[in-house]
Amino acid sequence: MCKKKSKKKYNGRKRTTELGSNRQSFVGVALVMVHDVVNMKMGSNNIICLLPEKTMYGRATSQLITDIEAYCRELGFSVKYSRSLTYGILQSILGRYKLYITLYPGLFNPIVRSSVQFVVKLVIGLVLLFLRFLGKKIIFYVYDLPIEQNVFVWGKILREKQSRAIEALYLRVASSLLVFNELTLRYLSTQYKLPKHKFECFEILDYGFDISPPEKNAVVPKTKIRIVYSAGFNNPKVRWKVVEFLLSCPELANIEFLLVGRDSDLVEVVKYNVRKLSEVEQRYLPVIYGSCDFGLVLKASAYYEFGATSKFSSYLHSGLPVLVPENYFYLTSVVRRYGVGIVFKDCKDLVAKLSSLTPQQYSLLIYNVRLLGYRIKHGYFFKKSLLKTLERVV
Repeated sequence: MCKKKSKKKYNGRKRTTELGSNRQSFVGVALVMVHDVVNMKMGSNNIICLLPEKTMYGRATSQLITDIEAYCRELGFSVKYSRSLTYGILQSILGRYKLYITLYPGLFNPIVRSSVQFVVKLVIGLVLLFLRFLGKKIIFYVYDLPIEQNVFVWGKILREKQSRAIEALYLRVASSLLVFNELTLRYLSTQYKLPKHKFECFEILDYGFDISPPEKNAVVPKTKIRIVYSAGFNNPKVRWKVVEFLLSCPELANIEFLLVGRDSDLVEVVKYNVRKLSEVEQRYLPVIYGSCDFGLVLKASAYYEFGATSKFSSYLHSGLPVLVPENYFYLTSVVRRYGVGIVFKDCKDLVAKLSSLTPQQYSLLIYNVRLLGYRIKHGYFFKKSLLKTLERVV
C-alpha cells in the first residue's frame, strides 16, 4: 500500500548532501534486495514478464516496454512478447511460471467497442480467474487508465458500462497493482471496491535504460534560456493549453520555446521566440534536450493528476530541470520533494523566477536532476515498488 510522503519543506542543499553520497547505491540496493526476496521465496526462474509487441504502440509506450524488459532481465526474470491477449493467456496457462508481471492496459485494454469484443474480454477475464485458481499470480504495472483518459480528454466513451465491468474483472484478478500515486490508489479502490493492501505506488515512471543522456552545462545561459515542451499536439486539449500558455507569455528575446511532437505545426501561435519541431524517435530526444535549459510540463486535463507522464521522466533522464504549474498538484509535489525544478503560477511568474535564477541555484537544480535522472534510467522506482509487492505476494 502506498504511504503518504512527508510534506516537510524541501531543503535543496540538505537533499543534495543526502543524495550525493553515492547515487548508484539507491539502484544497487534495490536490485540486490529484489534478488534476495525472489530467490528466498520463489526463484527468478518462476517469474516472467509478459509484454506486448512494441510495434503495436506509439513511441512513448514502446520505450516503456523496452525499459521494463531491460529491468526484468536485469532481475533475472524471463521475458516473452505476445502480439495478442489470447496468445498471452495460452502462454500463461501452459507455462511453468508462477508469477506474471505485465503492463496494464497493454494487452489487457478494457475498452469495449462491440458486443462481440465484450464477450471475448469477459471470457479472458474468466480464464484469468482460472489461472488464479491454479495458484498463478499476476502483477499489473499500471501506466495508464484508458477509460478515464478517454473520458477526460474526449468527454465520453462508448460502452463505458461494459468497459468498466471488464476493467473491474481484470483488476480484481490481479494479485497486486503497481500504480503512480495515492490518488490513483484511492480512485481505483473506490471505483472497483479493491482492497488498499493490493496496491503499491511507484511514484515516477522509469525511462531510457537504453538511451544515453546528454552532458548538461550547469551554468545558467547568459543570453537566452531555451525551454522545450514535448507532446502529442494532435490532442486538441493539449493544443489549447499550449496556445493559452504561450499567448499569456511576454515576447522576450532572452527566452525561447521549442515545441516538439506530432502535429506541432497545428499550434497556432506566431511569435519570434516560439519554434516548432516534428515528432522524433525517443533515442534522439536527448540530442534536442541537450540544447535546452528547462523542460516544460502543462496540465491539459484533470486526468494528469493520476500520474507523471513519460515526458517528465525523459526531461529528468536528459538532465533537464522541470518547469511545472502549481495547479498540477501531483507533479508539483514530486518536483519540490526532489528539488528538480521550478513551480510557477503563470507565465509571468515563470519569467520572473527564471530572470532571478542565479548560476548557483541552477547548478544545484542540475545536480539534483542528475541524481534523480540516474535512478529513473536504471529502473529504481519500478524495482522499489516491485520489491515491496514481492515481499507481500510471493
